[in-house]
Amino acid sequence: MLASPLTATIYLPLLPLLAAHFHVSLQAINLTLTLYIVFQAISPLLFATASDSFGRRPIYLITFSVYTLASLGLVLNKTSYAGLLVLRAMQSLGASAVLAISYGVIADLCVPSEGGAMQGPAMGAANLAVCVGPVVGGWVALGSGSYQWVFWCLVIYGGVVVVIVGFGLPETARNVVGNGEKKARWWGRTWWSLLTVWRRSRKGSMDSTKVNLDEEKTEKNDRTPEEYALKKHRFEIPNPWAAVRIIFWKDTALVLWMAGSPYAIWYCVQASIPPVYKDTYGVNDFQIGLSYLAGGFGTVIGGYTNGKLMDWNYKLTARQIGHTIDKVSGDDLNNFPIEKARARGSWYMLAVYLCALAGYGWAIKFHAHVSIPLILQFVLAAISTAFQQTFNALLDIFPASPSTAAASGNITRCTLSAVAVAVLQPMVDRMGRGWYFTLLSLVGGGGGIIAIWLTTTRGMTWRHQRLRIDAIE
Repeated sequence: MLASPLTATIYLPLLPLLAAHFHVSLQAINLTLTLYIVFQAISPLLFATASDSFGRRPIYLITFSVYTLASLGLVLNKTSYAGLLVLRAMQSLGASAVLAISYGVIADLCVPSEGGAMQGPAMGAANLAVCVGPVVGGWVALGSGSYQWVFWCLVIYGGVVVVIVGFGLPETARNVVGNGEKKARWWGRTWWSLLTVWRRSRKGSMDSTKVNLDEEKTEKNDRTPEEYALKKHRFEIPNPWAAVRIIFWKDTALVLWMAGSPYAIWYCVQASIPPVYKDTYGVNDFQIGLSYLAGGFGTVIGGYTNGKLMDWNYKLTARQIGHTIDKVSGDDLNNFPIEKARARGSWYMLAVYLCALAGYGWAIKFHAHVSIPLILQFVLAAISTAFQQTFNALLDIFPASPSTAAASGNITRCTLSAVAVAVLQPMVDRMGRGWYFTLLSLVGGGGGIIAIWLTTTRGMTWRHQRLRIDAIE
């Protein structure tokens, strides 16, 4: 889950070096950032949707292989600005689907009543990379004086992940292996298990292999028409527009807003950090990188704490309606108010979040002690992570295609972030930081109040309407 946020932010300290090396303007180098965000939205449409059909493991291997090769290309590219653009796009293509696929793995492994406990550390790790990336990038670039060593670090990271996934990650997609009772095909098995089979065959255990093949043939012949249809459907070419369609359902649009808008606002806070701390507090570039750690600690602590809270809220809601939790196969959520369970306590988080956001702007405006904006960054990061995690309920209401649902969330986050960052500097220049962040709190708060209220009062009804329409189609 670290690939996309780490690769996006470790790149930021390199911008002046890249502009000087390729003899282009900073505006031209900023185009590589825009291109990265564009492919952040495109990649999950292709790969996350495919992982619901073909399995998580082969898509992981493909995406990380693309990522590693693109990073190696960036190391070797010494003169071509066009090559920089293309390779940066390919790097994003390989890295940006990982988060959505990882949420699919969480949905595969966890029943709804326990998903929060795993989502917490996963979300915290992903957001921590956003804060650690600039520190690592600045440190490596400062120590080496070259951008190439930063890309070498990404090559090593990608290669190590390919090896770990190849040898250690079994297939988890329920469409492929069910609850673990079905045997995955060769591409869904770890390299270690394939190596073991090969070694046995080399030792003369061909008879047992033949028996296994005969059993697989018998199993295929004994398959019912329904099972055969399911198997056939599983390997159809995935439709990337399925993720886009999810955005426009009423119940899912509310969830996507509550998960995406805090992410976009937090992106604005992070984008404001370099000029704020350099111009207002006069710190150096490395200290600017260190200032991102306040938000990093917030994401980790917020994600872990909220993960436990999500599971507690789920169990409390189940007790209130007399529902017995199925910890083996997972609950049937058709008649369970998952929207209320996930949104419980959101009003309090929203109130603290909005006060911290407006306070951050005015603390900078009036040159408050440097500890004040750092503390507010911690609070904003923690609550932003909690909102993203809490309203990741698409994994619950789309159990058959969790990675496709996560891809729709990625599209929403990237779109909102791109718009928010694009208007950041012009609006700050016109309004000042105090009023700009106050405006963000009003927009985020107004949308949040409407979204939470509709989610808790109408979410389940709209979900049932969507399911009936899907059944007819």
